[in-house]
Amino acid sequence: MGFDDVPTVAEWFWNFRDIAVFDRNLPVPVNLEAVRESWRTALEYADPPRALWYVAEETDGDGKAAAVGIGGLQSINYVHGDGILPLFIAEPARGRGLALALSVVLADMAFETLRLNRLTTYYRDDHAATQRIVERMGFATEGRTRQGWFADGVHRDIVQVGLLRSEWLDRRDTLKAELETSGALSITLERLAPEP
Repeated sequence: MGFDDVPTVAEWFWNFRDIAVFDRNLPVPVNLEAVRESWRTALEYADPPRALWYVAEETDGDGKAAAVGIGGLQSINYVHGDGILPLFIAEPARGRGLALALSVVLADMAFETLRLNRLTTYYRDDHAATQRIVERMGFATEGRTRQGWFADGVHRDIVQVGLLRSEWLDRRDTLKAELETSGALSITLERLAPEP
């Protein structure tokens, strides 16, 4: 993901009710400059990287690619071997397995390429789709922040889940085989050359 992807992400963030399911840090709908500034530290080059973000694209019949989601590894800590796995799939692309497939690829990157030992993610307790994905991935519930997420006039719990490298290695081949036999998606990560 690069700064040229920010305008697309900003469009997704204009649907405040939708983004409130995935992000509790945006207090109000934001403009393009605010979104660009909020992504600055995550997208700026660092060695070693503290965040790696990717845009999920869908190709139409004419071969034209359009962004349909984002996912990445954030707050990467190489000393302790951990990071956070956030995702956002655009509303029209949901329900087709993209979030699960992207999570699988990112977990492999975290545990194999970066040699991390654990991943963490968070979700709103009423978001059943995210709960199903983290359960299939093998994440274990590690904590709950009671009424820490305010949306639609209601305080909801934040659920924290974690996945250890050993747990992922036990589960990944089965999950990858399921995704391959479904034939629904093909995911490849491509990294842009870092800007000097």
